[in-house]
Parts: sequence; C-alpha cells; structure tokens
Amino acid sequence: MTHLVQIERIQPDRYKIASELMAYGFGHKFQRSTSMSLSDLATAFEQMLHHVPQDIGNLRVVAREDDVIVGTMSLKWKPCSHEQIAGKVRGSQVWDACNHIGAWRRLLMLTGIHLLKHEPVTQECYIEDIVVHPQHQSKGIGRQLLAWAQQYMLQSPQMSYLSLHVASHNLKAIRMYERLQFHTQNSTKSWMTGMLLGEQQWNYMTRKGEYHAST
Repeated sequence: MTHLVQIERIQPDRYKIASELMAYGFGHKFQRSTSMSLSDLATAFEQMLHHVPQDIGNLRVVAREDDVIVGTMSLKWKPCSHEQIAGKVRGSQVWDACNHIGAWRRLLMLTGIHLLKHEPVTQECYIEDIVVHPQHQSKGIGRQLLAWAQQYMLQSPQMSYLSLHVASHNLKAIRMYERLQFHTQNSTKSWMTGMLLGEQQWNYMTRKGEYHAST
C-alpha cells in the first residue's frame, strides 16, 4: 500500500532528523573505515548540512507523513557561473564543522565523501542520495521522492534528465530504478571506494523526460 507523503524543501530545524536518516541509510559505508557510531556520523552530517548552500546547485528535501519525517533526498546540478562563485563551499569550513570526531576520522570520512562526489554536467539533475526510514520502507515513499525529483527536473529549464549512482550489487535498487525508466549508462570500478567504503563497482543510471513506471 502506498502512503502519500508531503515532500518539502528542508529547513534548518529539520537538519538533525535528516542527518539521522542519512546515517541510517548509508552510514555503514563510512563505519567501515572510521568505526564511528551512527550517532557521531549523524552529527557530522548535520554539521555539514549547515555549510551546504541550498538552491545554489544543490537542494535537499524531506518526505513528511503527518508530522514525522520519513525520508530525505538531495539533488545536485550545474549552477550558472555566478551561482558557482556565490555557493562555493570551502573545504576548511567542512573540516572545521566535523572537529568533534577527531582529525584521523575526519580525514577518512571526508575522503570517502570526496570519492563519492559527482559533478553534474549541463542539463543533468543528479540524485546525490535518497533515503527512506527503515520502518517506512516498502510504502512507495522512495517512488514518490523520485517522482518529485522528476517534476522538479522537468520544471527547470536548465535540466533535462535525472541521474544517480547505485552499487552494482544492489540488484533490488537497480530493478526499482529500471521500473521507473532509469537505464544504466556505464559501470565503473574504484579500488579506493572498495577499500574505504566497501563498494567497488557502481552503475551510473539516467532517466530522461516523462516516464510511466512499468508494472
């Protein structure tokens, strides 16, 4: 059964719960090298959110069921040249924001984040991450977030397609994306992400224009 949710742009008072969802969703990748607790990872993600300018080539939304935040998604695109200057985040700001975890763990964590970073090209709307709370999965919330991303992309003159990366072994996610008309463009291997994050091979998938999910 699909549970309809409200999807809205994140506000600072939602950073904490969104960061906790991020830690639940992909924190295990960073735990491999840093041995950090999910709580410490969530705090680090929260501090980083405070240093990421929203709407300057980047937008995070949350999915809300009544008053409960059940999902989050981050979109990224190539901003105009003047927006790139205004929205540039200094590496030292992010480094200082995560000082509670110690220098070595900061280095490992930020290296992992850098390895996962994708710089969108012109017309690309990149789904940087998408997470649904474990207790609210299999309710169609992920599909609603993806549909929201599709509409946002279609309403933006500078964008014409969605894209994302997914671990090649995550067949369940790949099949879901394929049902929503995503297609694998290439598959790449990175021994660095394999060593630090436990994920060596990644599928790059895209979806253009309007779509109808297959049954």
